[in-house]
Amino acid sequence: MEIPQSVRNLKLCYAFKGYKQKVEDCITVTTATEFFIEDSPESKCTVIVEHASEDKKCKVINLSSSEVVLLAIDNRLITNREIADAAVFNTGDFHFIEFKTNAEGNSDKAVSYTYDKAISQLKSTMDLFEANLSAVGIDFKNKMNIGCHIVVAETFPRNNAVEITKAMDFASNTLVPLHFDNEIELLSRDIQ
Repeated sequence: MEIPQSVRNLKLCYAFKGYKQKVEDCITVTTATEFFIEDSPESKCTVIVEHASEDKKCKVINLSSSEVVLLAIDNRLITNREIADAAVFNTGDFHFIEFKTNAEGNSDKAVSYTYDKAISQLKSTMDLFEANLSAVGIDFKNKMNIGCHIVVAETFPRNNAVEITKAMDFASNTLVPLHFDNEIELLSRDIQ
């Protein structure tokens, strides 16, 4: 398999050399204009699915039909660590995703706990990528348009005020936007 341009641009194979799995064994590439990703209970990692079977998925929009990479991080590239589930990216955009689709909660405290755990996982993953990419000469935050996403089931009790506060705090601390919607739109522009 040829290594996708977006993976080569970030030197991901070199940056994560020595990990349990090779980066190239953890990626799925598509040029579909629309597809879904979910945290598969069977494979215990994030996969692309053609049709969303239920509300535990994230829709990805790729209007330019450019090459898009899904990198399964948790339980594939990295195991036994508090880490985000996956990343979906092209040559300009890079989105970390944490699925909390099995989370339940009927109180603000439970909702906040779910979000705090997801935020911690996203931050630790971003920090790891920044450190590993910096070690191979890539200024990750300046090279890519980065976003983070917490994906919850449609039945999860959403609290807009909590989400707005957490997104503002996250952006203030990381300079990266945090989204709570189950949809990602990839831009077609390249960042060099």
